[in-house]
Amino acid sequence: MNDFIKKTLIVLIAVIASLLLAEGVSRVFFDPVDYLWPKQSPDEILRLRINPNSRAHDSWGFRNKSVPERADIVAIGDSQTYGISALARYTWPETLQRLTGKEVYNLALGGYGPAEYLYLMEQKALQLKPNLIIAGFYLGNDLADTYEAVYTVGYWKGLRNPALAIKDDTKTDDLEKPEEKKSPHSRSPQTRLKYMAYVITDWFAGHSVLYRIVTETYLGDMIRQRRKMDMGEEIIMFRDSEHGIDTGFTPETRLQGLDLTRPHLQEGLRLALDFFNRMNEIAGKNGIRFLVVMIPTKETVFADFIEGNDSLPGSPKIDRLIDNERRVSEIAKSYFEEHNIPYLDVLEPLRGAVPYEQIYPNNYNGHSNKNGYRIIAESIYQYLRGKQEY
Repeated sequence: MNDFIKKTLIVLIAVIASLLLAEGVSRVFFDPVDYLWPKQSPDEILRLRINPNSRAHDSWGFRNKSVPERADIVAIGDSQTYGISALARYTWPETLQRLTGKEVYNLALGGYGPAEYLYLMEQKALQLKPNLIIAGFYLGNDLADTYEAVYTVGYWKGLRNPALAIKDDTKTDDLEKPEEKKSPHSRSPQTRLKYMAYVITDWFAGHSVLYRIVTETYLGDMIRQRRKMDMGEEIIMFRDSEHGIDTGFTPETRLQGLDLTRPHLQEGLRLALDFFNRMNEIAGKNGIRFLVVMIPTKETVFADFIEGNDSLPGSPKIDRLIDNERRVSEIAKSYFEEHNIPYLDVLEPLRGAVPYEQIYPNNYNGHSNKNGYRIIAESIYQYLRGKQEY
């Protein structure tokens, strides 16, 4: 028995040592900013922020190597601009930097919306003295995020409509399910085991590059998708072998951020457009050009294939989502034109690429992959060249 214990300990020590060595090697060859989940803290105005210098983020807590003394272009946005589902060098701000040869600073974080965009513009972007500020307007949840920010953060209290008293149910990226609201001790034994597994995997995601490399695979994607489905999220898979399409959609989740029959989203749209107008005015006063880039949902990008497709489960939800997004887009464009706010809609370039290349992951993820981000960056670059700005 003693001999068995000794051999077991030797094997265990060897395995641990090998994993530690592999982790060290991984950190040499792979950038931690692309793999480790950064530490985040609550913020009185931004609601949430990444801690300075956390997991290879810069001293402001954003996804850049460092904070430059000045930047030619500052990109402000949410996870679509931060670059979820792609390495940092493949996000649209970094791709735009390579295309223009100009310094582009990425001032974005998932969960932010136009309220945070305005605040970051005033507090951070202007410090960099840019020639151009680009705001990424993600139609999928920016209305909900704007409403949540204004109606939960005291800093924006003066912008609230006193006649509007609506329960805050606007979170659309990480929906809190009834099972998640229970304390760990009140869950079923099976759910408690899943909960503990998620806690452990989340810890490794924030501390091990090797773990993230292993899980950033097709198998890892499938595990994450199963996790969301276990939590009750509806995911609709769609395959079209003729065009090489194999991906998933979450129309129920996206509808919660775009359904204009919901008063709080109507209010979110009103506020979001007002924030963009204020950003444009501030840019003008500081001699800075301003551009809103309208980023569509994955469902609308694939509309040619999934709209009116009765063979898909949840087809009515998909159609409602696409219809509502078109209405939001029309309202926003009309507002931008009325208020002389420059804007660029990247829907058509993304939509046109669908039959020819994979521009989203082949799972539920609604964020572009590096190909999609490249198309967004190229569209912006062509727009700027047309305006003879770069």
